[in-house]
Amino acid sequence: MINTSNIYCRQIVELLSAHGVHTAYCSPGSRNAPLLIALDAEDAIAKHVVIDERSSAFQAYGCALVKQAPVALVCTSGTALLDYSPAVAEAYYSGVPLIVISADRPREWIDQDDSQTIRQFGVLSHIVKGSYDVRAIPEGRDREFSDEVLWTVNRTVNEALLKAKEGKPGPVHINVQLADPLGEMSDSMISKERCVSMISSSESLPQTVLKNLASEFAGAKVMLVAGFCAPDHNLDKGVRMISSYPNVVVMAETVANLHDPQPMSTMIDSVLCDMSEEDKKRLRPDIVISLGGALVSRMLKQYLRDYPPRRQWSLGHSNYFCDCFKSLTDKIDIDPDSFFRQLCGGVRKLRMEINSDYFSSWRELRERSALSAKEYIRNAGWSDLKALDYIFSNFKFDNIFLSNGTVVRYSQLLPHSCHAEYCNRGVSGIDGCTSTAVGGAWEYSGQTCLISGDMSWLYDSGASALDYLPYDMRMIVVDNSGGGIFRFIKSTSRIPEKILSRYFCIEDLPDIADIAAAYSIDVMVVENMKSLEKGVEWLSEDSVFPRMLIVRTPAEESAGILSGYFSKATKTS
Repeated sequence: MINTSNIYCRQIVELLSAHGVHTAYCSPGSRNAPLLIALDAEDAIAKHVVIDERSSAFQAYGCALVKQAPVALVCTSGTALLDYSPAVAEAYYSGVPLIVISADRPREWIDQDDSQTIRQFGVLSHIVKGSYDVRAIPEGRDREFSDEVLWTVNRTVNEALLKAKEGKPGPVHINVQLADPLGEMSDSMISKERCVSMISSSESLPQTVLKNLASEFAGAKVMLVAGFCAPDHNLDKGVRMISSYPNVVVMAETVANLHDPQPMSTMIDSVLCDMSEEDKKRLRPDIVISLGGALVSRMLKQYLRDYPPRRQWSLGHSNYFCDCFKSLTDKIDIDPDSFFRQLCGGVRKLRMEINSDYFSSWRELRERSALSAKEYIRNAGWSDLKALDYIFSNFKFDNIFLSNGTVVRYSQLLPHSCHAEYCNRGVSGIDGCTSTAVGGAWEYSGQTCLISGDMSWLYDSGASALDYLPYDMRMIVVDNSGGGIFRFIKSTSRIPEKILSRYFCIEDLPDIADIAAAYSIDVMVVENMKSLEKGVEWLSEDSVFPRMLIVRTPAEESAGILSGYFSKATKTS
């Protein structure tokens, strides 16, 4: 079948059909030619051609009103889009799902006196549920354009089409930048665009939906991935329930605050760095169930992008559309603990015996990795890793607050226990980490400990200027001469030392001990294992002032030891 050569337009039209859009009202134009050609090739969508965009929009509105289903509108660039606005406003306040698709010039040609060009993106923002912009394919780059950009289009259009139908329905606007050539044709390639579905329920899932989910779950290798969550007893129970099945492995970061759903479930990067490619292929999950916020682990994100699951179920209520692993298939808008209880009930009703070695295979790898990690750290020299391993093993934590940077990454590698663990992972900046811990300390009856990097603490040192810091608050600051993370992460680790130390690691930082002492914080500085042992004992004692343990470690050696941890050969001796 002949179709447009523009792959974006083929993606958009295929997703319209997959999401139940079976009618489109179109108006003639040159800029929207690829969209019209793609629509013509889609037999599942009925097309109506109306010259006047204002009339076309009201006809589409009337059609959607009667059908109680989304209807598409397609126009060219310029004022054609503005002619849609009366009908779009009516649809917005009437709760009618119109899918407004406007062709546009590439962004670089806006405000350049090119014909039929206005600032289109966002022009309907006050009368639509969401505005979405699809960038232009550079001329001559269509067939070789990056998979990442094609994924972005797929994700964007899925999000827009779900937004039109979820909650109170309403219009959405998809602005499509289109570069020349516009009328070029090609043989239509068979495509299977990923269509994301929405399952929404405040309490109980529909029985037909639950039966299908339970049936899929029972026959699959399932990986449960948990990012940051607030402590929740009910969620703990739900996760323990679902993780009792032998076909389920749990990958829970320490800031997910899930208490022992499976042995070594927080050993994410530790086990992934020890796995062979054969292991990764063999243990690729069929279904990923994700919950909580953003992940610390880059390794886990990359693993699931390199070896994508067949299905990904994203649980919980969210203000935005997240497709972090590039494999989202089901956005399930329900409390995770409720979902787990219902899913387990659905599995029991199927009366299927689940025979799987999926969890046991991961357990073997985790045990092997734990032995390897323990041996590596035992032989490591004085460093961030060595010091924090001792601290996590020997200091009795209650509530932990972590700064962003290497500290939160070390917490994912080193086994430890606590009442709850927090970190500002919504945006992951270093600003406000200390202030957040101080605010949390005042609201918690037990002891709060902040573990921070030196740059993070100095950035927010004003939080310690308050004369009413909780007397029982404890702080551990890893002083590795500033910005240790930049010596490790891929994007900056190979920058020449002269530039790295001046612009990133900032070696000439103020003395943290002097600043803390000025704020009436008791301070102890340690620089080796022997003094660290005394420091941990001192930190555990009662006091009438807040206490800070400053752990001074060598910057380059610490970065090298951490890199060696991830590249070490697996040993089980």
